[in-house]
Amino acid sequence: MKIKKSKILVTIILLIIMLLSILQIKSLAADLDTIIVKENDNQYLIYVNSLTGENFSFAFSNSKDEANLDYKDSAIDNEGNHIAYVNEELKNQYFDSQTYMWVKNAEGEVVIDGKAITLDGAKTIADLNQINELTKMITVKAVAEDEKITINGDQNKTYYYQFAVATSSEEYERLLTLIKEISQYNQDTNVFVKLQGYNELNTVYNSLVENLDNENWVEAQNLEITKPYGAKQDDQYVLWLKDDSGNMDVQILTAYEVKQPIEDTKYVPTEVTIQTQKPKIEYVTSALPYTYDEAIILFVALGVVMIAIVTILVFKIVKRKR
Repeated sequence: MKIKKSKILVTIILLIIMLLSILQIKSLAADLDTIIVKENDNQYLIYVNSLTGENFSFAFSNSKDEANLDYKDSAIDNEGNHIAYVNEELKNQYFDSQTYMWVKNAEGEVVIDGKAITLDGAKTIADLNQINELTKMITVKAVAEDEKITINGDQNKTYYYQFAVATSSEEYERLLTLIKEISQYNQDTNVFVKLQGYNELNTVYNSLVENLDNENWVEAQNLEITKPYGAKQDDQYVLWLKDDSGNMDVQILTAYEVKQPIEDTKYVPTEVTIQTQKPKIEYVTSALPYTYDEAIILFVALGVVMIAIVTILVFKIVKRKR
């Protein structure tokens, strides 16, 4: 009797573990399947991952109850992408309280099942395309032979700067990664991928700006910036710049060593130059989509396999104790 109870208990525990694993994976995927872009206060475009190239249907509700859902056909944006949308009527009907969304693909399969969504924080295309000016508003010139970095600016303006080591935080590392990734986008890059990258870069950049220490700003004299002291080969720096008009920009600097032709010394000074990698933003007029990808399916499969192995081992141990 005890053995049977043990078997039942073990089975229940394993089933709970499997269920929690799958639910956790689903919740992680939920933030990857839609992106909302604001056209104006009464018009929003919703891009559904993997469905921008085909017709689909969508519905909203203020409860998780799937009964009596009013499905609507997807629309097409200015770039030919299929989108869900929120107009003034839908906004007034569904978005005064908690809102849930359902999406069916062309085959009628539910790919988004009662996902909680909100219009709060949705960025406009103009907001996302502002990062096109990143690294271009206040530029600098760095020459290996000089000890100064020169600001390409107006002598009548006052400029301020501060440095941050690129590896000083995960946010700074993410900033550099995103700049590199976005620089590789081209006209064939999926619009969802583009706007997802733009949106994250916009968020990371603004977060870093908000957390800058106002006491660390140094006034540039004669448009000159002193290079970071003690820089080593391949060190990367984020150079923050602002002027007295309130304009702000950022530059990515990379340190490299230049061997000087001096016979009497082996001294190798470390210089800093501008990294050529900059965000290459292609203007977009609309946006995004994503559900379960191959990696998530793989994790589910591996989880099931591991649970099966553990189950077999547990039952073998229980059997031996008989």
